[in-house]
Amino acid sequence: MCKLETFISKKYRPDIQGGVLDKEHKTRFRLDLKIKHLNLKTVHVNAICFGPRNDNVLINIEHASRIKDKILTFYYEDMHIRWSYATSSNGSYFIYKRNDKDQVIIKPNYLYIRGCYIDSKDEFWHKMGDFFCFTDMWGGKVLCAPSKQLTNESKLFQLSNSLTKSSMKYDQISIGKSYVVKGASNFNLINNKPLIVKSLSGVRSIVVDQENYGSWNTESIDNTPVLFQEKISGYDLRVHTLKNKHFAKKSKSKENIDYRYDKDFFNLSSVKNLNRDISSFCSDVAKIEDNDLLGIDFIKTSKGYTVLEANPSPGWSAYHPFDGIKINPFISKLLAVFKDA
Repeated sequence: MCKLETFISKKYRPDIQGGVLDKEHKTRFRLDLKIKHLNLKTVHVNAICFGPRNDNVLINIEHASRIKDKILTFYYEDMHIRWSYATSSNGSYFIYKRNDKDQVIIKPNYLYIRGCYIDSKDEFWHKMGDFFCFTDMWGGKVLCAPSKQLTNESKLFQLSNSLTKSSMKYDQISIGKSYVVKGASNFNLINNKPLIVKSLSGVRSIVVDQENYGSWNTESIDNTPVLFQEKISGYDLRVHTLKNKHFAKKSKSKENIDYRYDKDFFNLSSVKNLNRDISSFCSDVAKIEDNDLLGIDFIKTSKGYTVLEANPSPGWSAYHPFDGIKINPFISKLLAVFKDA
């Protein structure tokens, strides 16, 4: 079977180590399937955070939280091995092999769900699908629930829905022009415009402009649609909104179109007095998407702000890392949200 070539090649779709399963991981503790759940002790915790073992978000939470916080981390790699889940007449719960001796039932107040890239041919594909269905039916509180993350699977839906609706009442916030192109001949209609190209779905791509994509194979646009957006000059602003609290970082300068791949990315400066309209806009987007945690990207121009997208399960660890000494304000707020459930 032939494989269709995409306009954005694999070279510009970076592998995020923390966003995939660690197939080399082996847990020390395994569930004893012979033990009946009715005989297990029930332990109540504030939150369980789920994700791939190497996810930097989980690593930061693990390092920043203390035993008294009652926040657990469950790796996807350990699903149905060290931990599992079930539903009974008494509600839904998790079974967990705490150590080499103790196996317990865990009842959390909060679930925090991180995404994970899995090939449809992987044996984990169906396991993850079943787990996501379980969490979407969870009766308690869920942060970044799988159903809430679907908006990022279609950038166009998000642009035309939550971002456009929220921007209408703010004069200085605009939506950049977007073009979805299918067919190489149609590409010629926009080829003279200053544009950038990016992934049309939730799969990450390195954003580039004509200087790069001008040499790519335009015939591949006949195969799958491609998203082009207006190229805008200015500094990048990332706002993480969490329960109507806002934590912003901005770029001082950048060498590339995509500031995330600049050498100065880890030297982003904090914005202490965030523009009120930006704060209100971020709260509006979160309300429409019904998601308490979002990462929203802007470019600050001479005329105001252009919003690019809203990530419904943001990888915030690069913006708000825990240095082992002082807990970042964003992480402090996140831990407080879990404990205040």
